Amino acid sequence: MNEKKENLAQPLRPKERVHFLDIVRGFAMLGIIIVNYFLIVDSVKGFHMDSSDLVHNLVSTFAEGKFITLFSFLFGVGFMIFMDRAVQRVEHPRKLFARRLLILFCVGLLHITFVWVGDILTFYALAGFLLLAFYARTPKTILRWIIALILIQFLASVFMMLYNAVMKTASSDMPTYFDFTLSSHTSFTYLESFVARWADMGVMAASSFSTVYSMFQMFLIGMYFVKMDFFTTMEAKQSIWKRIWFISLAAFILTQFSSMMNTLIPAENTFWMELFMVLGQQGNLTGSMFYMSSLAMLLLYVPALRKALMVFTKVGRMSLTCYLLHSIIGTVLLLPYGFDLASSIKPIDTLMLSIAVYVVLVIIASLWLKRFNIGPMESFWRKLTYGKTNRASKTTPVTLVQPLNSDLRQ
Repeated sequence: MNEKKENLAQPLRPKERVHFLDIVRGFAMLGIIIVNYFLIVDSVKGFHMDSSDLVHNLVSTFAEGKFITLFSFLFGVGFMIFMDRAVQRVEHPRKLFARRLLILFCVGLLHITFVWVGDILTFYALAGFLLLAFYARTPKTILRWIIALILIQFLASVFMMLYNAVMKTASSDMPTYFDFTLSSHTSFTYLESFVARWADMGVMAASSFSTVYSMFQMFLIGMYFVKMDFFTTMEAKQSIWKRIWFISLAAFILTQFSSMMNTLIPAENTFWMELFMVLGQQGNLTGSMFYMSSLAMLLLYVPALRKALMVFTKVGRMSLTCYLLHSIIGTVLLLPYGFDLASSIKPIDTLMLSIAVYVVLVIIASLWLKRFNIGPMESFWRKLTYGKTNRASKTTPVTLVQPLNSDLRQ
């Protein structure tokens, strides 16, 4: 009986995939590429940015932090879908997911060691283990945790703001995000970069608590959305998605307004600067939810755009492969041991390069998916997770554009 149940523990077939989630995942990958390439370029230049550059400011305002947060949301969604299926088919679903996380962690370590210090896979894998304690919880319990985590983050920032006001801490004494350099980004040979990469990772990991904290928040929000069944029969839930969109829009406007005000207030008004900064810190959460719900609104209310949006599913279905590929391509093109474009490239060129690389990834993914159902790294992850080889080649064509009221499980 157990052997029969284990044999059923296989990943979902493409016809069972959630096209909307693949659209969101592919869209998020575009934003991640843009932000990561700007990070590489800025680090090579020592973070000496022209504050008046429009393109750089737009990327910083509308992309930085928001797409990796959106990807964290999708990770929580993926966890619930994985566990829901595993519970029905294996005796120990938590062990299966733990093995999946361990494999992801190892892939992340290899990514850091041989490619790029800006890896996020290791953080996902480590934080993912916390989700095992929440799988069996009710939606109400998870919602309470989400609210509590957001309030703790907000109140901690408020208390720090009040402490600074009371102690009259000078802003010049406060550490800034750019108080570090990435030696692996300025090394002139691959060997030097290889040696420096883990030292850089230690510096980044030491200041990553807020990133992991926000990441876990989004994991739980993704779980909540699945438990509330928001992704199934979306056409029947248009009123819910409209409500989500209006709430996220209002919240996003508030946080973006706060961030803008923070830059306009005179430096001597420290209290007001920090107050608006505290409100603006929620911009990653509100921005990611606004982007996700906006894609849902386009899919639900603008049928003419559905085929165009399906382009994002190509990269979305091969997100792990494309994530690793964008790192390899970006580091080779931008870093000194490669073509060293970062030392001379302008912000508008960085943006164009990011879009060009994304187009290349769409082409690669499209060609690959014509022959195979999943990407090469996804296939590798699958085989190690389930402990056996699963054929990935297509036997029948798969129709990517399906009615929204079809099964939205991935």
